[in-house]
Amino acid sequence: MTDQATPLGVTPAAGDLPESAGRVLLEILINGPLPRVELARRLGLSGPSLTRLTRPLIASGRLIEGVARHQSVGRPLQPLDIDVSSEHFIGIKLTGGALYAVVTDLRGEVLAESERSLNGNDPAVVAAEIATEVARFGTTFAGLTGVGIALGGRSPDGRVVGEANFLGWRNVPLADLVEVACNLPVVVANDVNALTQAQHWFGAGRGLDSFAVVTVGAGVGLGLVMHGRLVQGVHGGAGSIGHQVLTNSDATCWRGHRGCANALLSAQAIEAATERATGSPAPLDVILRGAERGDPALRAIVDQAGEALGLLIAGVANFADPQKILIAGEGARLGTVGGHAMLRAFHRAGAWETTETPIDVQPFAFNEWARGAAASAIYARVMA
Repeated sequence: MTDQATPLGVTPAAGDLPESAGRVLLEILINGPLPRVELARRLGLSGPSLTRLTRPLIASGRLIEGVARHQSVGRPLQPLDIDVSSEHFIGIKLTGGALYAVVTDLRGEVLAESERSLNGNDPAVVAAEIATEVARFGTTFAGLTGVGIALGGRSPDGRVVGEANFLGWRNVPLADLVEVACNLPVVVANDVNALTQAQHWFGAGRGLDSFAVVTVGAGVGLGLVMHGRLVQGVHGGAGSIGHQVLTNSDATCWRGHRGCANALLSAQAIEAATERATGSPAPLDVILRGAERGDPALRAIVDQAGEALGLLIAGVANFADPQKILIAGEGARLGTVGGHAMLRAFHRAGAWETTETPIDVQPFAFNEWARGAAASAIYARVMA
């Protein structure tokens, strides 16, 4: 893995502001209004250097003067802030058959959302559907600034989808297609990385220097923050733990791997295990509810999957030693219903008996994934 300075595979657009000005904006974006002295301390800048950076940002309206804070001694501190309502961003989450969209402000607050079925997976068709949602939101929200698109795949440059198996895409110039259709800047990101970035800035990982997100649903993925930065990898593929082998098992994933995380933990895998054991198909949420009610067959299946999840997050903890692990995704409730088995396996496989890694379980809806996509667009804008 490579710890890259630019999250989400995005190369910041060339602009008239130095990169350190982007750092100023990002610090205020994440942490809220900050007095100049505190901002300088956080960024390791002298007072005159900070003044040189902030003067053009204030003149352009990208920074505003906040309400002065009175102190018991000395002059009141006037913090610098961002007008979060001055710009709006659209986040798009793509699945194999649907499109989930949100509009956010500059701090990722969701202001509106929608969802629609896709009329096929042809890239031109998908780009047109995205443009339709952008146009619809544009009738309500002024100042649309950028579009972020998140999907289960790789995009090393934030422009081209190198690989997205669930859509059958290879080397699709998605950002170009959507920009032509909607005339706004577009960023493409891996969905787990985008979700992790949003959680690091605005959610469960806010204020943490190291943070991991393990997602469970249609697939299994990992987003990782180390030293305050999202880890991307050389080819945008860091965190691809879905095919990590966890145990000796006859269960196979779609690529033929036996006993890997996708073969044991994905919604499809748990549903298939249930049908083999009971002879009756059932969706994941029904399986989890049945296990909660004490159905012995479903309890055994959920506990087995929970144990596999515990082994997976133990591997994450052993490798990265994060301050927190967040279990998210539409199948994240496995971490609650199968929590005893998960924690038992997690502690058994942990490298250090005295190390306790907090584990947070949040079964987000798809609009939270779309919010992650918006975070990629926010980053590109702030650093432009």
